[in-house]
Amino acid sequence: MPILSYKILEKTKPNEISTTGAEEGVLSILIKTDNEHYKAQVYSELVANRLAMFLGIPVAIGVPAKHSETKDRLSFASLMAFEEDSEIYDFTHTDYRSLEPPRNTPKGILQGMDHLQEVIKLTKLYPLEIAFLTVFDFWVGNEDRPYNFKAELSKGNRGIIFALDHGSSLLACKSTIDGSLERLNQHNYPSFHPFQKMIHPLYAGEMIERIVSMPDWAVESATIFDEAIGNVTPVDQYALFETLKVRRKYLRQQIQNII
Repeated sequence: MPILSYKILEKTKPNEISTTGAEEGVLSILIKTDNEHYKAQVYSELVANRLAMFLGIPVAIGVPAKHSETKDRLSFASLMAFEEDSEIYDFTHTDYRSLEPPRNTPKGILQGMDHLQEVIKLTKLYPLEIAFLTVFDFWVGNEDRPYNFKAELSKGNRGIIFALDHGSSLLACKSTIDGSLERLNQHNYPSFHPFQKMIHPLYAGEMIERIVSMPDWAVESATIFDEAIGNVTPVDQYALFETLKVRRKYLRQQIQNII
């Protein structure tokens, strides 16, 4: 798959100490912070990003960030992709077309969702990536996948596809951390996915094996830090670590139910 590039807003000046001609500049980012409705959004975005990178999930990169005026507040800066040289279909936009479902629509899919025709095309163009992403969403408890992705639909399977926004997963799948842990401990959560009945069993099985065989140290390094991340204490982080280890055991049955 082609490399996903990120958008440079401005080059400000040469870096004075660089010996390789480096320049300083500004990237285009989307800044996320914890709030009343998502008290662990920053932590959940950070953890989901780390886990996805380890597993080879196509997601837009994000980093922890701070501003000089609010030094005590940690944010998550999601890098904005450079899309000006590509025909990227934006599934994040509301679809007002009210189109009838295509003929021969797979039985059991969510027929009322936006961009249905494009979603069906997407699953045919990128069966590997879609299967990987679906399994990952079930593991991290992401019920907010609908429309949080973008892709090229005009280049066959040689285009770009990437997911974004995991701020409603993990310890932010509910408004409180305790509520999120309670929901994650329900082995049938999430109960649906926009790609259900459209994923390739073989590719889904490959990602299940990656997650199940993921070393505990890798899950630990992605979930546990030496300090609180926003509202998420080290105790909460250890609780998520243990919960994710348990959730791996039920992945195969969960995915079997939506294939």
